[in-house]
Amino acid sequence: MPEADPRCDHHELGELHVPHAPVAALAGDTDGHAGHGHSHSRTEKRGRLTIVLILTSVFMLVELVAGIYTGSLALMADAGHMLSDVAAQALALLAIWFAAKPPTPGKSYGYYRTEILASLINGVILVGISMFVLYEAARRLASPPEVHAPIMLTVAAVGFCVNLVSMRVLHAVAHDSLNMKAAYLELLGDLLASAGVLIAAAIIFFTHWYLADPVISILIGILILPRTWLLLAECTNILMEGAPRHIDVGQLHTSLLSVAGVLDVHDIHVWTITSGLDAMSGHVCVTRGADAEEVLSNVTKIAQKDYGIQHTTIQIELVNP
Repeated sequence: MPEADPRCDHHELGELHVPHAPVAALAGDTDGHAGHGHSHSRTEKRGRLTIVLILTSVFMLVELVAGIYTGSLALMADAGHMLSDVAAQALALLAIWFAAKPPTPGKSYGYYRTEILASLINGVILVGISMFVLYEAARRLASPPEVHAPIMLTVAAVGFCVNLVSMRVLHAVAHDSLNMKAAYLELLGDLLASAGVLIAAAIIFFTHWYLADPVISILIGILILPRTWLLLAECTNILMEGAPRHIDVGQLHTSLLSVAGVLDVHDIHVWTITSGLDAMSGHVCVTRGADAEEVLSNVTKIAQKDYGIQHTTIQIELVNP
């Protein structure tokens, strides 16, 4: 961003938008719920996630026992991914609970970031499980053990159905937050894993080609890793307070300069508090003859309406004569 114009006199007029705090009428209502893009209540998301957590937990135990009994690494790998889902869903529920806590003087934005931390932990767990599956599958390629195909096939079919039902339950809220997106993506990964186990079980059942089990396990691990990497990258960007990928800060700067009466814009910072909730701070230099309140109103409207930034802190600076 350009340096501050030396003619600007600081602290002449400013406005601060804080979550759950009253906002001046000229800027519009941008409290903690406006503009989030969250179309579903926390209660609904918590209820849907609880249903999915119960389904996943029960079937994870079934699949783990079946994997040990049949000797199928693919089944155990799928159970491992389901274990990560159970952890993810439990953390997601915890994050929803924390996010509902009101802001405090020490945490003026509340506890929104807990969902980002939960998503980051989930991603790390999923990467670890995927790497273990890849290692174990590679080891089994040299000497694939026999697998009890009929049980493997039955359990995989049930698992596929459970994942479909769980995804259906979460689909409506999957894009409401990064937290819900992470939980949904992990279910998608398990659905792919279940499909792979089904294919491996069918191959073994009809051909007795036991290499299908570790081969499919490797494919499952490879399919999961890129998606998880993208999730981790998004979480890291938010925690590092990087600019949201959907906002062009350079274009935002240009848009603010186009407001009548604005001489210069500097110290523009844009970051994400939590998924769907972006914030901006910046200094706007205006000419002495301009209506500072009108400039502030127009600048805030551009940030909110054109760029979807819900919380703005704008410092108006008047030009020295």
